[in-house]
Amino acid sequence: MAENKINLVLIGDDERILEKQLSILSYAHDTKSKIICSKSIIDSISKHTQDEHSIVIINLTTNGLQELQFLNNIDSKKSAIIIIGDQQNIELLSQAIRAGVKDFIDYRDFESKLDGVFCNIKKSISHVYNKNNVKQLNAIINAKGGSGASFIASNVAYTLSKEANLKVALVDLDLQFGSLGLNFDKVPKYSIAEALNAIEDLDSISLEAYMSKYNENLSLLLPSPADILLPGEINVSYLQRLLELLKINYSQTVVDLPRLIDPVSSMIMEQADQVTLVVQQNLAQFRDGRRLIHILNKDLDIPLDKISIVINRYDPKNSLRIEDLKNIVNHNKVYTIANDFERVASASNLGIPLCESSPNSKIAQDIKELAKNLGKVEFQEKRKSLFNRFLS
Repeated sequence: MAENKINLVLIGDDERILEKQLSILSYAHDTKSKIICSKSIIDSISKHTQDEHSIVIINLTTNGLQELQFLNNIDSKKSAIIIIGDQQNIELLSQAIRAGVKDFIDYRDFESKLDGVFCNIKKSISHVYNKNNVKQLNAIINAKGGSGASFIASNVAYTLSKEANLKVALVDLDLQFGSLGLNFDKVPKYSIAEALNAIEDLDSISLEAYMSKYNENLSLLLPSPADILLPGEINVSYLQRLLELLKINYSQTVVDLPRLIDPVSSMIMEQADQVTLVVQQNLAQFRDGRRLIHILNKDLDIPLDKISIVINRYDPKNSLRIEDLKNIVNHNKVYTIANDFERVASASNLGIPLCESSPNSKIAQDIKELAKNLGKVEFQEKRKSLFNRFLS
């Protein structure tokens, strides 16, 4: 599909109405349009709601409630969906809201409203797609051991895969004590060390055999839980080639680094679009953060605008505040993640990212904001506008 191209699919059982709707949207010359007319539209709904670059207009038939219930049960739908039906039918409206449609237009009003609704949705999809269609490498490292870099990396990667609907690779480069897989209840079939040993024969297709898939968009590249690699045993050029292959397959790569400055971590941080230091809210960690920023900026020549600091387990009642950290490290790019030990521990024990198990919590919202900034992406708005509109 050409860049910026949006597909338009019109589904219904009345060809005359579908042709009229297409004529209303005839100005949309940069879209690829398709009309699907059938007495039973359920199969068409299943087939044509999987493309994130499509707008699907569904004209409900006399079986509208069943069609919306079917739509609600499709877990993998990605298209922006507009429903045209009887807006006075509360059951249809309720089911449409549950199904997460973008808008519901009354069949009596589509001639006056379809154009504006379509235009707004198309603009939104194009804007998000253009901004998110950028490759990004994020490196995340503790300023002091145990600050929570693996937790942050895991949830940032999960959030980017879920909220931005992007292909994300999460890489654990702690080759001695890496435990990132536990956050997803994953044990690798093949390890990152095995991928590196086979790098000369790998391409972007065969690389996928070494990835542990968590969901449709998120895959993990993990160290072996049984073998330990010593510093110096990793060929930096091999690792660089591995990153290049990941970049072909994934829009976002998130690397969880051990607290170690060596040729491997230096190469990763020098190539990263953003390096994130994770600290907790005490003076010793703030001072370690200052030292690590100095090393990154002065010794590795990483510009300050590519360095971020995250205060994990942030407590606004603590005597050390954000301004104190900024003054100590002489750096202003600071984010905070709320302290919620019980939720973090529960998610860890279950082997589920916290942003999946408690998506509406304050800590999950903090991580979502961090992920948006680190990934340099925009998240599509949650589909609550339909519900709010009918409440008003």
